[in-house]
Parts: sequence; C-alpha cells; structure tokens
Amino acid sequence: MKIFRHILVILFLINGFSAFSQETDHLSIKVYSNKEAYSAKDTVSIALKLNIKEKFHINSYMVDDPTLIKTTVEFEKGEFSLLNSFFPSDKLLKFEFSESKIRVYEGENIIGFRLLPSGNPADGEYTVKLNFNYQACDNAVCYPPKTVPVDIKLKINNSKPSNAISNKDIFAKIDFTKPTETGKKDETKQNLTENTRIEGQNPDENKVSNFIEERGMFLGLLFIFLGGLALNLTPCIYPLIPITISFFGAQSSGNKMQSIMMGVFYALGMAVTYTGLGLFAALTGSLLGTALQNPIVIIGVALILAALATSMFGLWEIRVPQKLALAGNKNRSGFLGSLLMGFLVGFIAAPCIGPFVLSLLVYVGKLGNPFMGFLLFFVLSMGLGLPYIFLAAFSSAINKLPRSGEWMIGVKIIFGFVLVGMAINTLEPIIPKDVFMYLYPLFIIFAGVYLIVFDKKGQNAPIFTRIKYILAIAAVAYGTWILKPESHSAEVNWQMMNSVESIESSIKNKNTPVMIDFYADWCAQCKELDKFTYTDKDVSDLSKSFNNIKIDLTKENKAISDKFNIKGLPVVIFMNAKGEEIKELRVTGFLKPEEFIKKMKTTLEKK
Repeated sequence: MKIFRHILVILFLINGFSAFSQETDHLSIKVYSNKEAYSAKDTVSIALKLNIKEKFHINSYMVDDPTLIKTTVEFEKGEFSLLNSFFPSDKLLKFEFSESKIRVYEGENIIGFRLLPSGNPADGEYTVKLNFNYQACDNAVCYPPKTVPVDIKLKINNSKPSNAISNKDIFAKIDFTKPTETGKKDETKQNLTENTRIEGQNPDENKVSNFIEERGMFLGLLFIFLGGLALNLTPCIYPLIPITISFFGAQSSGNKMQSIMMGVFYALGMAVTYTGLGLFAALTGSLLGTALQNPIVIIGVALILAALATSMFGLWEIRVPQKLALAGNKNRSGFLGSLLMGFLVGFIAAPCIGPFVLSLLVYVGKLGNPFMGFLLFFVLSMGLGLPYIFLAAFSSAINKLPRSGEWMIGVKIIFGFVLVGMAINTLEPIIPKDVFMYLYPLFIIFAGVYLIVFDKKGQNAPIFTRIKYILAIAAVAYGTWILKPESHSAEVNWQMMNSVESIESSIKNKNTPVMIDFYADWCAQCKELDKFTYTDKDVSDLSKSFNNIKIDLTKENKAISDKFNIKGLPVVIFMNAKGEEIKELRVTGFLKPEEFIKKMKTTLEKK
C-alpha cells in the first residue's frame, strides 16, 4: 500500500502540478499553475492547455461574424479575482460552411491568466471555479455550444510560499507581455457581485516580475539597467542635467580622467539615495516621496542648493579641512564632494516614480528579500547615473576652451542662477500656489535681465558673450511666458476628498462611472496631467459623465493608499457604476489626452 501511494506521488510530480483535467467530444483541457504554494501578496499565473481533437476546431475569442459563438472564459466569484488574460494567436481559415475565412483554434493552444488574491486570504487550499465556453465545428458543420466547468486548486502558505517556478515549459509558450484587450477582442468575464471592489493591481505593475520570471535574472538585471537609463528622459530627472553641468563645470581641473572618476562617485551618490529610498518604500509599503516631503527636509535641501549657488557667485569656496586634505591627494575632496552632490540630487529625484519604477517597487515588496531589493535598485541606479559620468567628462572640457579667464567667472554665475532656480523649485510644495506662480517666473526674468544689463564678466570672449545673451534673452522670454496666467476654457470638475468613507459614500450615492485622480504637490507627472490632459476639451466633455474625485496625497494618507493599493504617483483609476475598478485601465504615469480619452470611453462602455 505504501508503494502504491509513493507511485501516485511520483506520477503527480511528473505531471507538473497539473491540477485539473477534463475531456469532451471535441477537446481536452488541462490546468497548470506556476507555483505549488502562494502567499496572499502573490500574483497567480494559470494556464489552460487545450488539445482540440483532429478534424475539429473551435472559434477564436474574437469573431468577425456576429452569428458565430466565440470562445470565452467566465470566472466565478471567490477568493481570487481575474487580473488579465492572455489568449493565443488564432488562425484565419476557410471552411465549406462559411462564405469567408473565420478565426479559429486547432490542435494545441494555451490560454494564460493572472489572478490576484481577494483581500488577505489565510493559509489553506482554495478552489477557483471557471466555465470554459466554446463552439466546435468540423469542415462541414458546427455543433451546439458547450460549457466545460473547470476547477483550479490553489494553495496559500504565507509563511512558506514556493519560490521555484513550476511548469516552465507550459508558461514559456504564453506571451505575458501582451494582455488580451478587455472589452474589445477579449470577452473574458468575471462575475463579481461586490458593490465596491477597489483594491487592485495595474497590469503595468507586473512588467518587471513578468520579465524576470520569464527571461531569467541576468536578462532581468539588464532590463532594469536599461529602464534606469530611460528614466533620464522623464520630467523628474532631466532638470538634474544643468545641476550636474554646473557642479562639474565649477570643479573641473581640465583632467578628463579625474572628471570621469568624479562622475563615477556622483553616480554612486545617486545610487545610495535611490537604492535606500527604493528599499524603504518597497519594504514598508509607503509612498516614495512622502518621506521626503517633511517641510524641514524640503527647506534643508533648498538651503544646500542655495549655499552651492552662493559658492558659484564667489561668496565663498568649498574647502576640505586641512587634516582631511593631508590624509590623501588633492583629488579626494573632489571625489567626496561628487559623492555628496550625487546623494543630494538623488534625494531630489527620488520622489518621482513612473510605471517602471512602480513595477520594481511592487516586485521587491513581494519578494521581501532585502538583498534582492538592494541589488535590483542598485542596478536601476547605475542605469540612471551612467549619463552623468559622460556629463562629467563633457564638463571637464570647459577649462580647455581658449582664454580661460574672466569668462569662466561668468559661467559660474550662470550656473549659480541655475542652482537658485532649483532651490526655489524644491520649495514649491510648501510655498502657497498663488505665491509660487509669480515667484518662479519673476526669478527667471530677473536672472536674464541681470546677465544682460549688470553682468560684465567675460566681455573679452565674444563667443561666450553671444551665448550668454542668447541664454539671457531666452530666460526673459520663458519667464514672461509662464508668468502669464493660464486660461483654460476646459477643465474637469473635481470633488476633493480625503477619507475612504467619503469616497465610498460618493460612489454609492451616484450611480455613474467613477474617475479618481491621486496626486501630490511633489509629483511632476501629476502636474502634467493637470496642465495638459485635464484641460483638453474632449477630456472635459467626457468627464461630465463621470463622478470625478481627486485625492491629495502630498501628506501621507495610509488608509487611502492601502485601500486603493497606491504605491506611487500619479495614479488615476476608473470604476464602473457599481464601484468596481476596471484594473486594466489604471493609469500610473502621464498620458496624452488622446490616450486618456480611450480609457474614459472604455469605462463608459462598461457602465
């Protein structure tokens, strides 16, 4: 008897944790999961392997002829909810009974699904129930539609979830980077009867975990490095470029190798900040950026920038204590200064995260492994810091320009104004909006006028003088342009709320689709949404069909962040009239009006 039991166990393991098998006259279905046990935070991957018998085919999940019955999958309400589905590519074939080619599946096909635990399920075994609906045909006729009930057995073990991926050969055949578009091609349904379902996860947030699980750690690290490199194109990061040039322009001695090494230390300083803050956010679940928005921290950063600016103006010079200088060579002070400056600019940039960094935060939080969190964010930081090494080398070339004398003082003055501007910009979250909208442009205009009228440095260098005047005139023009009060004929009529209770009450009392915008004063992409997207006339017109709610998360609101699963900003979520979030429509970055309108229209179609 014991031998028989052992044989059964071995057969089960060989079968690769296939939890379910079902067969009909036309096809067989096997179910596979990617792990033996999950934690309550895991995203569950499921595969339905269809083996359609010879001479038969079934219709695709999308059909061109409305008289044909498409293949659908219907999940029943339970402990797990559908996040997204991944149908395979179909074939376009001609049959005797059809006038034109139709979309079908033949032979072996694998359908993928991502599921999320609902709430926080306790340890135990759970059954996810679904119905697989299809219509089979042969070359001559079609048969009556059939529904196959499918049971999926899943195990929750919060203390010892599985780390190994099961059934890799099955899941390698599913392209988890391309979810089937819900509401158009994909008619996969989920029967949820809850009045309000707002905890969710955007498919974008799974990009990093999907890539690492499917391609391996080495390619995953390369992907993260390239993602860090791409972050330099975001609105939060590119303002650091003039700061970098100003810093290295002032420190440069004309030695390219020394400048490159200073750039390396600068990048390491950024890495220290980004890695530390990223781990803090991922492992504690709090918003990255919120911890930096204490007024004392903001004022401290602004004062450091202002102090560096006064050094550019020649009021004082950064010197390392004599004992420290004697402890090594002259370059040490430059390296230490580069490290500290990199730490500072990383501190400024860290609150800004987009979908890519958000997905990395979610993945690190799910792993709960400090070493892996450090490694992933360090690689991200190295990608982010790489361009600044080249900027350091470029800045070292300034001292090699001809007649390096008085005009270099003029260069430092320009860099000083850049740093003062960044200091003012850093203070924006704690300065009244009505004050900041005049203070910042007036400073830019003042800087331009000063450079044209009062600054006489570098007049013996005609090329520098021309460049300075061009920059100064551009500054005056830009400052004047942004000083002009913005007049928008279109806008979204938001209701400002700050509690879960008020949000739920509003959703319940208004039987309309819901749009909730989560923003913060420190979020650059939030401001872009306000300035460019919500002022679009078509967005404004469509918003009249929504219950529009705006949540200010400048100061941390843990209850709201936990309820709506907010890991970073901006976030915009869409709900149907029942208060159920349409998870695949969640926005986690800036969207142009055209893209935003598509999500609004899709929401209205689902109401």
